Amino acid sequence: MPVPDQPPVSARALHICFLFNAQRHQLLHGIATAVELARMPGFEVYVVSPAEGHVAYAREAVERLGGAPIHFVCARSSLLAAAMRRTGSVVPPKLLSLTLLARWLNNFDAIALPERTSIILKRMGVRRPRFIHLDHGAGDRAAGFDPRIRHFDFVLIAGPKHRERLLAERLVRPQSHAVVGYPKFDAADAMRDEHWRPFANDRPVILYNPHFSSLGSWERWGAEVIEAFAAQDRYNLIVAPHVRLLDHGGSRDRWGPLLDRYEGHPNIHIDRGSDRAIDMTYTSLADVYLGDVSSQVYEFLRRPRPCLFLNAQGVAWQDDENYAHWHFGPTLTDVTDLIGAVDAAIAGHGDWRAAQEAGFGRTFLPGGGAARAAGAIRDYLAPSALPDPDFGRLPVGHRRRRWQRRSGAASARVQRAAILVPMLFAGWMLHEVLEPAPTQASSSWFIDRAIASHQTTRLRRAMRSQPETHLYDPAEILRATAIRMPAIPAGWQVGDAQLFPSTAGHTIQLSLHTPQGEAVSLVAMRIETPAGATPILADRPAEHVAYWEAGDCAFALVGELASARLLMLASNVARPAT
Repeated sequence: MPVPDQPPVSARALHICFLFNAQRHQLLHGIATAVELARMPGFEVYVVSPAEGHVAYAREAVERLGGAPIHFVCARSSLLAAAMRRTGSVVPPKLLSLTLLARWLNNFDAIALPERTSIILKRMGVRRPRFIHLDHGAGDRAAGFDPRIRHFDFVLIAGPKHRERLLAERLVRPQSHAVVGYPKFDAADAMRDEHWRPFANDRPVILYNPHFSSLGSWERWGAEVIEAFAAQDRYNLIVAPHVRLLDHGGSRDRWGPLLDRYEGHPNIHIDRGSDRAIDMTYTSLADVYLGDVSSQVYEFLRRPRPCLFLNAQGVAWQDDENYAHWHFGPTLTDVTDLIGAVDAAIAGHGDWRAAQEAGFGRTFLPGGGAARAAGAIRDYLAPSALPDPDFGRLPVGHRRRRWQRRSGAASARVQRAAILVPMLFAGWMLHEVLEPAPTQASSSWFIDRAIASHQTTRLRRAMRSQPETHLYDPAEILRATAIRMPAIPAGWQVGDAQLFPSTAGHTIQLSLHTPQGEAVSLVAMRIETPAGATPILADRPAEHVAYWEAGDCAFALVGELASARLLMLASNVARPAT
């Protein structure tokens, strides 16, 4: 799309990057704001993603929103493409993309992000831009109040509920945020087909929307839920998990046979991650919401309807603000009579409607939010336009061509950067290489915490006053902390199990011994990291760390072993249970 001339030349345009470095669903949280900002004088807006499909989807969204003068950049390289093929993911590993793009991203005046991992750009030397956090979902889980939010320069918030909690947890300052509403409503309304229906009959539609995290119900009850609806003929069922549940090869292989069994069933529609799973198609057309901890329940309650929640982990939730949405309908601790529970939820909806309306009102400002969000960004950046004297002196056309050359050269810069950084990510592929060189990964807060826990355990082992506990109960840990520990490989022994406090929540630390007598620590927290499902390495002078993510938890294996050996052990621990 051509970019129109921007008068006047005396005040240079601010160049704003909307960076989408994760799954496609996050794009809908920012694209409508990008459109509104691009229509304002004085702004050059870029939509950037390493995923070609994301860029194509963004173009379609901008067109459906009425068009805007936006630059679209697909930041791809052969290295990123290889990473996607290897992981089976729809996007490359976040940290890899960020490292390749960091130098180019430092040209912008501001970078708007719907996720927190990319704030690590500041630690990569990207200091020129202001970092703006776009609200990504509006649920109640602690993951939505990530400590990394405090590192953003400006934070956009959907409503008073999030604002109060972010202030209480000191993640935002009074002058560093704005309550703007929910821009996803604007984008989703433009993208979905209101007339599409998955069923040929008019039976009530139940939406089963399990979350991908360890707090969700899919792992324990997913099969039973589908079987219950397959065995009756009064309701239709849409199975539409959070898109991250099936977004990589391992999870698709694991759950594919179950889902294949019910493909084509006349009363069951299964969505494995299509655009309808992110554009509110299902939350708009369903008659009943069946779920656990996904923030999509609030999107469903845009129009109050019956809700039913699955407490698969036996959580004591009644006074826990992380489960506030479970006050919007009945909560089940078993699914033995699921269809009867659906009947009761429909019949008793009147008892919950007032709570649903009040909860929705505290979560969102009225209407959408894209125009308010763009206005807030404009007002935040206006007093502090960053200096670049060349832009102020160049004619508008020359300024535009200069930035077009920058964006057009992004792919070439990515290629050059790839020559400099592959060693940084050698650990990502190390588990199938015999004798690789060790690599340096991010010195993140989580890695430092994992090492500190490992070192504390070594100190405890040397102190008679600090007895070890050999009792390890993963079910108890799950109930108490909502952390689902990975399966310990056969033959490994637990020497100690400890719970440590931290500013980001509980830390679980297991002292383990392999069958070969190697001592390692397994550390777990509910926190996001730059890692994915495949372990990557971070080296320190005394210890090596291999870390990965599963659901909404991060895990690290720490030990004084060779890099290749530690990463192989971590790959065994991280392997999904079969």
